[in-house]
Amino acid sequence: MSVIFWSILALALVPAAAAVATIHSRSIAPPLVMPPGEVFPTTSLQRLVRWSLALGLVPLAVAGGLVAWFGPTAFSDDDAVRLWATGLLLASVLALAAPTVLAGVWARRDDDKLDERDRAILARAPAGQAAAMLVLLAIWMIALTETFRGEPGIPAVFVNLIFWSCLTVGLLASNVGMLLSYRGS
Repeated sequence: MSVIFWSILALALVPAAAAVATIHSRSIAPPLVMPPGEVFPTTSLQRLVRWSLALGLVPLAVAGGLVAWFGPTAFSDDDAVRLWATGLLLASVLALAAPTVLAGVWARRDDDKLDERDRAILARAPAGQAAAMLVLLAIWMIALTETFRGEPGIPAVFVNLIFWSCLTVGLLASNVGMLLSYRGS
């Protein structure tokens, strides 16, 4: 089977693993009970995470499309493809890391940008990262082993792709964990 098939499988299983781990971590903390008809207002961190996901998924999808369209070997051999894809991946990483970085700055300043709900959500947000990354690595291992069975080795370009996929999936899982935690609180 091709690496593309396994990539599609990863796109289906990784979010599921992150969601299960996040929901499990959310069940540990008691839910916040509001009177009927009342909802929590949207916080600065919640808006930031939404914008981060919106701005981070676009370059990530375009970079993935470039690699899928031209193939992994073009990512290794063609400078234009590699530079465009790497630039898009860096833009995605910057956008997806923004909530965690800015939340740390806000917490150090202690300027009331983060309330106790935000702090609790930030503490639980990484719960899905490990599960998502382990599922992704398992899929990469199975995909590469099956694709290159009988070959003397696996092309080095896949190490680069594994790095970028783990980095972006970890950041995505953290952001999705934050959003799911807000829905549960």
